[in-house]
Amino acid sequence: MMFQELKASLFIPPVVALAIAGTWLAIQHQAITTLEQQSAALHKAIAARSSDASAESPNAKPAAPTKAANAKDPIDWKKIAAQLTEISQTESTGDIRMIVRFQQRLQAMSEQELVAALDEIAALDFPTDTRDMLEYLILGPLVEKDPELVLTKYIAHLHDFASSLTWHLSHAMQKWAEKDPAAASAWFDQQIAAGKFDSKALNGRSETRIRFENNLINVLLGTDPDAAGRRLAAMPEGVRLGILSQISSPILKDEEQLAFATLVREQVSKEKQAQTLAEQASRLVGKKDYAKATEFLDRIQATPAERTASVEQAAESIIQTITQRSKITRGDLDSMREWVTAQAPESTGRTTGSVLAYSLRVRHKLEFSEAAELAVQYYDASNNDDVLYSFLSNAWWDARRNKEQARILAGKISDAKRREEILQNLQYPTP
Repeated sequence: MMFQELKASLFIPPVVALAIAGTWLAIQHQAITTLEQQSAALHKAIAARSSDASAESPNAKPAAPTKAANAKDPIDWKKIAAQLTEISQTESTGDIRMIVRFQQRLQAMSEQELVAALDEIAALDFPTDTRDMLEYLILGPLVEKDPELVLTKYIAHLHDFASSLTWHLSHAMQKWAEKDPAAASAWFDQQIAAGKFDSKALNGRSETRIRFENNLINVLLGTDPDAAGRRLAAMPEGVRLGILSQISSPILKDEEQLAFATLVREQVSKEKQAQTLAEQASRLVGKKDYAKATEFLDRIQATPAERTASVEQAAESIIQTITQRSKITRGDLDSMREWVTAQAPESTGRTTGSVLAYSLRVRHKLEFSEAAELAVQYYDASNNDDVLYSFLSNAWWDARRNKEQARILAGKISDAKRREEILQNLQYPTP
């Protein structure tokens, strides 16, 4: 673990706490998705702090100027490192405003000054984690100012720097592509040809290249879908599928959705196309926002199979979101069923059963008796075996722990083959 988790005080203004915590959590977990989210939060928080420093704490007194706050004075890197380390490793909040001023100063520095700062840090005798922390903070503003410079200057260190630099480099690829997609693509292809992205893994898979390809294709999807398709086509199908699953995560822009669907239909095997599109649909629903998923399916002119897969996954996604906060209710289920019935009526019973089974395994879970009662109510209202069969098939662990009640439900299934399958399954020992 590179840094201990920052323990922010309740007295820290929320926006500042977000900025600080975002920095260390991003580095601590060393996960690319987390880095991306926390980096965005960090820059947003600092911008908000800069525009209205008094909004978070009206009674706070202005901080006295420090060397780090005065752009004319050299930065005391050892002092900065000590202060940042203290904040990240102790209960003390330290001078929280110091990191805000430090970020503001970094953002005000020119590209050349930021590069010089990185060179200074590299020459100092810092522990690896301290150097990584400082480099991470400096590279963010530099990527925003000149992504091409970051790529060309630091690409030689792609495989021997901390993962935070790897993320910054891949993010620089995206920022450069947004400004000049042709130049960014040409440079990337040159580096691939030169072996910079060759993999040392036994399977030959280069996760670093995939990360760069994902960021580049993400931009090309909205500017040059044909070029995005050509890049995808040059990669193995398994890699293509992984990239398409991550493109525009978490949400595709409206104008990109049809181009994305076209890429999926052209680049992914037939049996995996519906599921890949369903993943995108499930990201759009948010908190009961079924309309967004409906618009997506209409916009991409979804086939019946694509619509069915997308509706089922989107419905389950909404129920999962609800159960993170509270138990699902009859009202939640009725809303979900109404939408599923309008979009893919053949899926209503099956989806109802599967989400009821899921509701038994979450933090705010239903008891088996509660879920079973709801399943019976929906079965009685529709006379649809799919509700009970899907529920008991997906909730087999809980069903075996509640065998008598589960047998009663199974006995209501009119299809003899399905009924016997469930009853046979219930004969296994209780987990």
